[in-house]
Amino acid sequence: MVRIISLILIFFFIGCEMNSKQIIKPEKFTYDTIKFDAVSKKLENSFKTNSSDNEIMSEIINYWFDNRIKTDGFDGNLSVNVKQTQFEREKKQDYYKFSVSLSLEFIETKSSTNIKTYNVKSNEYGEISGSFAIKDQDNLDINLMHKALESISSKLKEIN
Repeated sequence: MVRIISLILIFFFIGCEMNSKQIIKPEKFTYDTIKFDAVSKKLENSFKTNSSDNEIMSEIINYWFDNRIKTDGFDGNLSVNVKQTQFEREKKQDYYKFSVSLSLEFIETKSSTNIKTYNVKSNEYGEISGSFAIKDQDNLDINLMHKALESISSKLKEIN
């Protein structure tokens, strides 16, 4: 009898265990490689990294610039300017919304008369409603930062 009661209690406690699964999972992003007809490239951040969002976005942009922006020309320079990064949050009791606005300027210079300028902007937003954890908010924020840069990358691929 004691064995049956202990077995029932074990199943009861296992059945009552609360699993906290993540709602938002970190995504894997693969950016397209974009080639420019230039010899050198330079990244300039005109925004200040005064918040953790700006620091994370700066790391993502630096990685993207170092690994996915390629030069394969014989002359000329490529200058990439980060013009604007804007983050907005709206948080209520069971609702969270995050938006990212990113603006980049690409200046491809061959000579003083041959200059190409591309201004590319991206706006992304996402929201969660219901019961969610802080980790879900962080994952949503980082995923949207990557999506904004992925959007800029695909727009550049179409232009270039």
